[in-house]
Amino acid sequence: MVGNGCVGTAYAGVVRDGQRDFYDEAQVYDILHTPGTAREVDGLERIVRRAIGRRPIVVLEPACGSGRYLRVLGRRGYQVLGIDINPRMVAYANERLRRLGLGRRARVIEAPMESFAGRVGGVRFDAAFNLINTIRHLTSDRAMLAHFSEVRRVLRPDGVYVVGLSLSAPGIEQPSEDVWQARRGRVHVHQFVSYLPESRPRRERVCSHLTVRTPSGVRHIDSVYELRRYTIAQWKNLVRRGGFEVAGVVDDAGHAIQVPRVGYAIFVLRNAGVRGARAHSPAVRRSSGPRRGR
Repeated sequence: MVGNGCVGTAYAGVVRDGQRDFYDEAQVYDILHTPGTAREVDGLERIVRRAIGRRPIVVLEPACGSGRYLRVLGRRGYQVLGIDINPRMVAYANERLRRLGLGRRARVIEAPMESFAGRVGGVRFDAAFNLINTIRHLTSDRAMLAHFSEVRRVLRPDGVYVVGLSLSAPGIEQPSEDVWQARRGRVHVHQFVSYLPESRPRRERVCSHLTVRTPSGVRHIDSVYELRRYTIAQWKNLVRRGGFEVAGVVDDAGHAIQVPRVGYAIFVLRNAGVRGARAHSPAVRRSSGPRRGR
């Protein structure tokens, strides 16, 4: 057993480093999540261009982690700023950007999602994005509303905020599991994740077991965290209270979809009351299915 309620064969009979925060392991995190990033950015570019009617120039990513999206966007000519609360992630992301020669085009600053607008030096952004359930780490309405306020402060009037979120429906979701793996050079990372959707009201418990294999040996890293859960009604109500409105709901490739009752979708948010902004075409597809947190 790892943490409260995390049980599974992946957790049994292994030698561990102990209970640690996976998010402190910046390089391991980057190895595991970087594959497929260029394809995700292809979709993000389509989403933003359709929403604002032009190519964005200056882009913000709150909670950017190891900076994998920033690296791709920087190579494609964007001016990008990332924000993250973890100093190890910030240091790792900035070092990778520097080594790639992107230091003048992309950087990461240390700040929480609820309080960062005063740290961006007066820059106004064409778009911001927060994908794959990262926003669900904000654990209360108060924290989410503070975050929305900060994003609105730094967006241009016609700017958009692109948010990837898995929706919930109380009483019908069951525990599930995912397996992820990736390799970089002689380092192989394998992650087994279990999701307990109703561990307590409005919370989903995520139990992660990492196996990191290198030439010097094998490490096992366990971590447990919670994500906040939203029904579509709860999410839309919070978006409205935060001064945004939903301009479109799309999949990873930027195609308009019907809002799923349960599962992952990308919401294109714009400042409420802004006129002349472009909305997405009517829904023509269904969501391809749930996509869980990172």
